[in-house]
Amino acid sequence: MADNCKVGGCSNSVQDELLDHQLCLEHFLGDVQERSTLFARRLGETGPDKGLQKAALQFIVLAAAKIATIGTQNPPEDQLLRGKLLNAMLMLAELRERFDKAQAPKG
Repeated sequence: MADNCKVGGCSNSVQDELLDHQLCLEHFLGDVQERSTLFARRLGETGPDKGLQKAALQFIVLAAAKIATIGTQNPPEDQLLRGKLLNAMLMLAELRERFDKAQAPKG
């Protein structure tokens, strides 16, 4: 962990698993939360659009894989960050469920 987070004013180190994002764990999890909220909002506004669904599912799979890798191979020592890691995974699961329900046939 040699690089620092790209967010201005943040001096936290970037974990090896997040080097491609250039974000510390705190800011990565914040980004996952923000993007999950945006996808859910767009789903509510536009309905189950194929392009939106494809983008959201790709985001869910990649973010969940990254979170799972961090959680199993390099979990944070801070209990609060561990909770945020779990919360982010649950948010992704909920987002996936919303898209699944939106695709389900009515009736």
